[in-house]
Amino acid sequence: MDSAQEFEKAYLNYADKIYRFLYWQTRDQALAEDLTGEAFSRAWRRWDSYQGGSMQAWLFQIARNLLIDYRRKKKELPLDDAGTIIGSLEQEGLAARHQRADEIWQMHKAIDQLPDNLRGVTVLRFIEELSVREVAEVLGLSEGNVRVLQFRALRQLRGVLEK
Repeated sequence: MDSAQEFEKAYLNYADKIYRFLYWQTRDQALAEDLTGEAFSRAWRRWDSYQGGSMQAWLFQIARNLLIDYRRKKKELPLDDAGTIIGSLEQEGLAARHQRADEIWQMHKAIDQLPDNLRGVTVLRFIEELSVREVAEVLGLSEGNVRVLQFRALRQLRGVLEK
């Protein structure tokens, strides 16, 4: 398989996950789409430098670095808007849709209150469902450190959601 085919396969396998990760971090659909495109553009330019290991972790690391670069330039990210969440829900009964939208909104607000390092671990572990090893690789941390950050994030989320 040549490089273009391998890259296409990686894009098809991971583009949605990278987009969701960036959306959870930015709460802006258009920005998440732009950053996802740029992440894969960077991945293509660096394709020859990929040394093996987890392709998913490598791509998430590129996306995370891109997000850090963006935040340094902008210093402020747009806030989530309830209409986006409610509009993205599947067709359910009105009461169920309202309940689900409220739960999602509360979770977004709770995750937004976490410091960046805890938010990143939370999104990668529980939204994107990466393994501890993959999260450690993406964030450049030890697996033990990821577990500690995950514990702290869950404890803080529990405290925020119980209020």
